[in-house]
Amino acid sequence: MPLLRRLLLSALVVVAASALCVCAALASVRPLVAKAHHPRLTILHRALAPVTRLAPGDRAQRTLELRYRGSGRFAAVVLRVKGLSNSPLTSSSAVALHLKIERCSGAWKRSSRTRTYSCTGKRSVVLGPLALGSSRPFTLRHLSPRAGRTDRLLLTIGLPQQAGNTLQHRLAKLVYAFTGA
Repeated sequence: MPLLRRLLLSALVVVAASALCVCAALASVRPLVAKAHHPRLTILHRALAPVTRLAPGDRAQRTLELRYRGSGRFAAVVLRVKGLSNSPLTSSSAVALHLKIERCSGAWKRSSRTRTYSCTGKRSVVLGPLALGSSRPFTLRHLSPRAGRTDRLLLTIGLPQQAGNTLQHRLAKLVYAFTGA
């Protein structure tokens, strides 16, 4: 192969490799055209561990934070609880799993002695208490869905005293899906 042909082929390979690098770099960068900044909902949880061994009359509490990013505000925040259709914990309202969500303007503090949470600021009920008997969406109230704000929530789930032993050794997996609309 003549020297000129090898030099041209080498130059072509270098140009093609450079073009691929530039295309890859441009693909990883934000678009050149500015998109409208819509509000985004971010969910942070520190203690959303599984609930085990819940007896009638017992309850379990978990904390999470809803953070609002971007600009603008949400008209509503909706909660969908998935996994209820075949769950043994939703057979009837008398023995169904109950859910209550509260908001605290400050931080939730957990007592090591009683293992319950207390609010260090203003407390308001966001949802419930209600029986989780359907998969319909629940609109959450008393939130501050504006950009830059954070709502500190406490989820309390429990079984009513009337549940008896019918749910003994039963398992259910529920998925909480928060959506900003």
